[in-house]
Amino acid sequence: MELNNLEQEWLSIYHCRDDIDNKSEEQELGIFQTYAVLWKILRLKPVLWMVVVLLTGKFAFAATDGITGLKLIDMGMPKDKLSSIALFLIPLQILLPWVVGKYMAGPRPLNIFLLAYPYRIFLNGVFAAIIWCTPSLASGDFPTLLYAVWIVAYCFHQRLRDHLLGTSAILAPLISDLCILKKDVASYSMFVSIMAFFAQVSDPAIGGTYMTLLNTLGNLGGNWPITLILSLTDHFTFKNCIVKGTKTILGSCNTEESMNQCIAKENVCELAVDGYYIVVALCSVVGIIWYKLLFRKIKYFQEIPRKDWKIIKR
Repeated sequence: MELNNLEQEWLSIYHCRDDIDNKSEEQELGIFQTYAVLWKILRLKPVLWMVVVLLTGKFAFAATDGITGLKLIDMGMPKDKLSSIALFLIPLQILLPWVVGKYMAGPRPLNIFLLAYPYRIFLNGVFAAIIWCTPSLASGDFPTLLYAVWIVAYCFHQRLRDHLLGTSAILAPLISDLCILKKDVASYSMFVSIMAFFAQVSDPAIGGTYMTLLNTLGNLGGNWPITLILSLTDHFTFKNCIVKGTKTILGSCNTEESMNQCIAKENVCELAVDGYYIVVALCSVVGIIWYKLLFRKIKYFQEIPRKDWKIIKR
C-alpha cells in the first residue's frame, strides 16, 4: 500500500525538519528551470543507480501484488471483506513511521529496506500456497467480527522484526487476511524506509522537486511490472476441453472462442496449468537475483557523501 500525498509530505517534513528551517536555501524555480534541474539531477551518478533500483526493484512482487487479490475474488472471497483490510491498516500507517523513526533518522535508513526485501519475497510463496489451498478449504461464511478479532490479535502478536520488514474451512480466509496484512506491513516498511532516504539525500535548495522526482520513479517502478505480469499470465495458463464426467481430453481451450465452443458442446473447459504460480515463481527468482546483484550497491548508497547527491554545491 502506497502513501498518499499528505503522508508523503508529512514524512519528508519529519525527516528534513532541520533543512527546511533554513528557508533562505530554497530556490524559486519556473517551469522550464524545474525541468532543467530535473535533468541535472538525473545526470548525477548516484541518482542514475538509484533510478535502476527504483525501476526494477518491485518486479519481484508484481505477481503477488497484482494478481493475488484477483485470484481470491475469483475463488469466491467477497470484495468487501478483501477491501476491509485497508481500514485496519490505517492505524498501522500512522504508527509505523513513529515506531521505526529512530532507525530511519540515522545515516542508514535503507537497512530496513534490505531487511524487508527477502521477507517479502518469501511471502510470495506463502500467498501462492494460500491460493493453492483456498479452493479446498474456503467454504461457508463467517462473522465480520471474527475478521477484526484475528486482525487485531495478529497486530499485537507480531514481533518488531515483522514491523520492520513488512486447517479448517473457517481458517482459510482468515489466514489469507493475515498474510495480506503481513505483506502490507513489509511493503509499507520498505516504502517508508526508502522515502526516509530520499528525504536525507534530496537537495533542500530546490524544495520538493528532488523528492517528487524520486517518488515518481518509485511509483513507475511499481506499476510497469504489474502491467507486464498481468499480460504474461495468460500466456502461461493452459486449459483443456474435457468430456463432462470423464477425464477424456478433447483438446485445448485457451482462447475465449475455443472455450465457448467447448462449453457449447456441453463439455468442460478445465484449468490444466495456472499461470499465476509460474509468474510468482518467475518474479521470485528475478527478485532473488536482483537482491544478490544490488545488495552492496544499495548499502553503498548510504556511504556516498550527501554532497554528491546535490546539484547545488556548497
